[in-house]
Amino acid sequence: MKTAIESLEANKVNYTVFDKVRVEPSDISFKEAIAFARKYQPDLYIAVGGGSTIDTAKAANLYTEYPDADFLDFVNAPIGKGLPIDKTLRPLIAIPTTAGTGSETTGASIFDFKSMNVKTGIANRALKPVLGIVDPVRSDFTL
Repeated sequence: MKTAIESLEANKVNYTVFDKVRVEPSDISFKEAIAFARKYQPDLYIAVGGGSTIDTAKAANLYTEYPDADFLDFVNAPIGKGLPIDKTLRPLIAIPTTAGTGSETTGASIFDFKSMNVKTGIANRALKPVLGIVDPVRSDFTL
């Protein structure tokens, strides 16, 4: 995260950090991130962290572009409606700091739906990050 912030500042890019991502995100934590993103209306998203961080950024990006959507509109059926995503989302750059989830390469965003005690998600190619940087410690790392 420090490297990403240093790069943004060196390039005079305005940014805001959402630092309330939860391990094993839920509909509750996704909604918190969505509210944050809607307030700031970012031009792009940079997700630095593991699958939880990247999946949270995907959800925030989606629902910021659909401000009137019900949360379950895009959630996979049978839990949600599984509606198609017919808008282009903002660019998402994923910088994974863990190995194994592959969230930087997929159009899936997974979360725990607390009221039903199930794990579900949103799946659509529109959620897929436009760029994945998988070696953020390189000496020439810049955004």
